[in-house]
Amino acid sequence: MRLLLTIAAALALAGGAEAATVGAVHGTIVLNGKSVTSGGHDSAPVLSPDGKRIVFVRDMGGKPIKDCAADASTATAQELWTVGSDGRGAHRLLSLHGMQDVKATLCAFNNPQFSSNGQLLYFDTPAWATSGALHVYDFRTGKEHFLLPSNGTQVLSACADKQYRDDLIVSQHRYFVFAGSYDWLWLFSPDGKEIGPVGENDDMAKDACGP
Repeated sequence: MRLLLTIAAALALAGGAEAATVGAVHGTIVLNGKSVTSGGHDSAPVLSPDGKRIVFVRDMGGKPIKDCAADASTATAQELWTVGSDGRGAHRLLSLHGMQDVKATLCAFNNPQFSSNGQLLYFDTPAWATSGALHVYDFRTGKEHFLLPSNGTQVLSACADKQYRDDLIVSQHRYFVFAGSYDWLWLFSPDGKEIGPVGENDDMAKDACGP
């Protein structure tokens, strides 16, 4: 995860300074110092690339979600919401739910990230004992689906090299042929097709996506 955070810092530099700032203060989403939600239950906001939409997580309280994969005992009720940057049009996108098929289960909305055009939203959720899952929500269809196993994802939405823009750097837990396991970073296309290994560090990614 530390490697992915390093990549995120490099990409922030590549994208340049943004005029708009978004955050959560005492459960309220605040954009440029102005509250755009109320109720005191909102967190983890992310601003769309065009600055017109904010996605955030809303805590619904209540009992933990049943049958919620590896985190059944800790998955509290949450919903993924969106609101316009003017504070209008707030509505729910997704709710948590436990399913028999782990790939169809949503146990959390971790690290939400937009694609460069703002049409796709990627997020991680707990899944198997050794791996989480990366899901993607499509604003064009209003639907989400499982994409691939992930223990941490960085969307290269601000990559300076257009060849890699919107590709995904994903931390995955894999197994050697005979015995043992390892954790590496891998590069995937936006639709989840494997491009190749990045390795144990992000040096090449920083070179490709740096300023």
